Amino acid sequence: MHQAVREDRLWFQKHPAAMVRFRNAVPGEFMPLDAIGEHPPFFRPSISGANAPLHWVAVVDLMRLAGETDADQAEPTARLRLRIPAIRSKQRRQKAQEELLEAVAAELLNHLDHAPMTAAA
Repeated sequence: MHQAVREDRLWFQKHPAAMVRFRNAVPGEFMPLDAIGEHPPFFRPSISGANAPLHWVAVVDLMRLAGETDADQAEPTARLRLRIPAIRSKQRRQKAQEELLEAVAAELLNHLDHAPMTAAA
């Protein structure tokens, strides 16, 4: 497990109400994707320029986004890491968080709408 993943886990344990963590990207954290020829997902909030470098990471706790409020720290969770431009101001991070959570929720709902239904046994 990459050190950035461990640090994100600890950060979310210390911030039980948070759904998103913004931080600097850590070298090598996206190497598993690079190794298979994939590019890490990214998000550009409306407050950033189209060519702004993607040097930060937004970590979204998908379980909290889905409404899980009483998660046991030993239980597995799902987090999404996206490359983003640096967002230094607290107000701008709040705006970016709102846009990001809306976009992630819409994407998840879109996938659910198009997921094949399986018959119960």
